[in-house]
Amino acid sequence: MRTLLAAIWMTCVALAQDSVVDLSILHFNDFHSRLSPSSQGIGGAAYLATAIKRERANCPRCLLLNAGDNAQGSPVSTIFRGLPVFEVLRPLNTDAFVLGNHEFDYGYERINDFLATAGHPVLAANFLTGEGRLFTEAGSVIIERDGLRIGIVGVLMEDLVPGLTTPTKFGPNKMLPALETLRNEAAKLKGKTDILIALVHLFRDPCDQIVSEIPDYAITISGHDHVGKETMFRAEDRIGVRLRSYGAELGRLDLRYDKSTRKIVSSNWKRIPITTAAFEPDPQVAALVEKWESKVRAVVDTPIGTAQSARDRAKTKTWIESVMRQKTNAQFVFMNSGGVRDNLPQGQILARHVWNIMPFDNTLVLGRVKGKLIPDFIRGEAILDPEQLYTVATIDFLVEGWRNAKEEAVRAFGRAMPLDGPMLRDVLIDSIKANPNLD
Repeated sequence: MRTLLAAIWMTCVALAQDSVVDLSILHFNDFHSRLSPSSQGIGGAAYLATAIKRERANCPRCLLLNAGDNAQGSPVSTIFRGLPVFEVLRPLNTDAFVLGNHEFDYGYERINDFLATAGHPVLAANFLTGEGRLFTEAGSVIIERDGLRIGIVGVLMEDLVPGLTTPTKFGPNKMLPALETLRNEAAKLKGKTDILIALVHLFRDPCDQIVSEIPDYAITISGHDHVGKETMFRAEDRIGVRLRSYGAELGRLDLRYDKSTRKIVSSNWKRIPITTAAFEPDPQVAALVEKWESKVRAVVDTPIGTAQSARDRAKTKTWIESVMRQKTNAQFVFMNSGGVRDNLPQGQILARHVWNIMPFDNTLVLGRVKGKLIPDFIRGEAILDPEQLYTVATIDFLVEGWRNAKEEAVRAFGRAMPLDGPMLRDVLIDSIKANPNLD
């Protein structure tokens, strides 16, 4: 009897041990077409590729996930409408990528070219065509690694219009609520997977909500917040992680996972800095980077001025607004901080620096608007005559968003503003050329 009990106990122990498996998840987010390292030697596609290869060499059951926003952010992307970055990153052999809001920057039709070029599953379970079909080939994917069935569901924010893209670029398509979609996809995948991962491009609070409120997902890999997280976000046995942007980091999340209980037994997350000092460039990816950078170098790597001191994002925004005011003589100037994508460096300024700061093809618009229509976020503390006309300078992206805002007062202001004007990026470059010594 004792022998039988011992045998049963040993069998139970063996089965329990078999149900606990190791899994490593490599991930990055918000790459934003930063194909080359920064002037400080941070990031770069070829260096990221080497880091991924190094980690995979010590990663027997491994995934590579990308949490969105490959496109937009560099001259290569702007000039060639986002496609080069998908070609450059293809050799990384990503297991799944979720669409981000900036994949819409060149119009929704361009996403079809991204899907064809990516070479890996592109997920967006809550993005539908006007007819109600899934826009991407899949909303989720099941990947098997040594007997472990890993379900990955991708969603992005449902409120793309008008704050993150324009109605024209979004087209006739539809977005479903992100968290509701995740719950529905989890129900569809029930019994088909051993572990579920949410791969999302969302604002910070919804990312944390998934971890806290949707227990079907053991892991949430997220993007959109360029700041990232210093430590894992935890709720019970569930985990959420997110990195800094521009390929500055590669994340590695190592798990011991119990398939029988669908719970994480242990976890460790590290953020690996990507620098030219730490890694050699991957030759294949470096060749692809050079292929595309060589096409724009003559246009953007021309010196246009010198800055006596560096400007961070806030100071760069102030500088942009001052140039807008000088160009238009407007009484009110408004530039959104989200439209400023880089800092103005100290020392020699190249046209490329301005392209990196202002990668969007936004136009500088000037309107004459009655005081009663100017919103508080533009007028500030100024007391205006309701019927007097005032000049307002801003960008067409914001105007189109205001024209489609929920509040009627904001819509009326947007309709009173034009959409035409010179390219703001060109205005900034011309301003530096005219006054090349920035103090």
